[in-house]
Amino acid sequence: MERQPLRSTDIRDRNQKLILRLLFQKSVMSQSQVVQLTGLKAPTVFRIFANLEEENYIRLCEPPEGGPDGNDRERKGRKPSYYCVVPSATYAVGVDFSTSGVSVIVVNFVNDVIHHENQEFIVGIHRDEILSRIGTMISAALDVCALKPQTLAGIGIGAPGIVDTETGVVVQYSRIPGLTNFSLKEHFEKIFGAPVFVHNNTSVIAASEYHYASAKEYRSVLAVLVRGGVGGAFVNHGQIFVNGTTTALELGRTSVCVTDAKLISTDPRTLESVVGEQPLLTRLAQVENVRDWHQVQAELSETRISEILAEPVNMLATAVRNLYHILHPDAVLLISRYEKLAQVLARAVAGAVPESISIPITYDPVKACYGATDLVFQHFFADSAGTGGLHRGSGETFG
Repeated sequence: MERQPLRSTDIRDRNQKLILRLLFQKSVMSQSQVVQLTGLKAPTVFRIFANLEEENYIRLCEPPEGGPDGNDRERKGRKPSYYCVVPSATYAVGVDFSTSGVSVIVVNFVNDVIHHENQEFIVGIHRDEILSRIGTMISAALDVCALKPQTLAGIGIGAPGIVDTETGVVVQYSRIPGLTNFSLKEHFEKIFGAPVFVHNNTSVIAASEYHYASAKEYRSVLAVLVRGGVGGAFVNHGQIFVNGTTTALELGRTSVCVTDAKLISTDPRTLESVVGEQPLLTRLAQVENVRDWHQVQAELSETRISEILAEPVNMLATAVRNLYHILHPDAVLLISRYEKLAQVLARAVAGAVPESISIPITYDPVKACYGATDLVFQHFFADSAGTGGLHRGSGETFG
């Protein structure tokens, strides 16, 4: 198909989003800096700044800490004016959910978290109850922050299972009855009237770690999330690995050969039937008198946990080793809600894959949802020079 030429209004909108994206990303900039970075003519930049200021997206602000950059410092004559985005210009909601619970945050236009809430689920909760909880939590968040849905740039959702990122459909996920082939995008857009963007939750968490936290220094990371099941994600130079628009690396569905029948409670014998939180806890309870993971954290040493869980943990390490030889990530992130389990998993993977760096990460619901709000801002700026991805100070793309 032949590409249609861009209309003047398309070019104008694109340039405006490009400049707004730079201001979002860099925090504080002068008009002359934008001219130098974009190659746009000064009158065009000045006009766009005036439009953005009139629409209350940007405002005058103090020069960046440490003073202006070298180019502005050497300018003679009138001192440059500096601009930054207006925090209240727009907002984003981030959601992360699984069989164990849901977390919701609201961020403003400078990525400050202005609200967050977590709720845990009972085991075996149905899709409709989960969706009702998520909807109630989003509504409560908007009420607390005194926001209307029309002030939202969108809602980003990290969902379990295989996700079609274009349609927002959970293509396959058996652990929550009724979620397979269900469109989260359509459901929540109908309720809130704001754009909804959906991705796999492990991918969202991995991208958040890559851009903002423990994995910032690495070019590529493989992430493994052990929660209700076992999720996987690969982020390479800021890009989440997907198959077209469909998420990949559903590590938990990998078939395994189990020698100890007591290790599993379900068939078929998949990695998540052995290494999910519940089967691991069941194994620990068979040997030690523990009721839940909080008691495990408090009473058992990492060494003891490693001894009891040696077989299932080594199965996970073997699966990670196989993926490592395919993807060759710089680092492997082992993510769990429980610090000692994350440490045990990371140590096992370090032994199986000594060529890579294994990083234990304790799941942070706010950080996970922060990655989901990135989905929103990615699409908000999607027309800026044909790129997405808004990560303050990183310049990397996301998704």
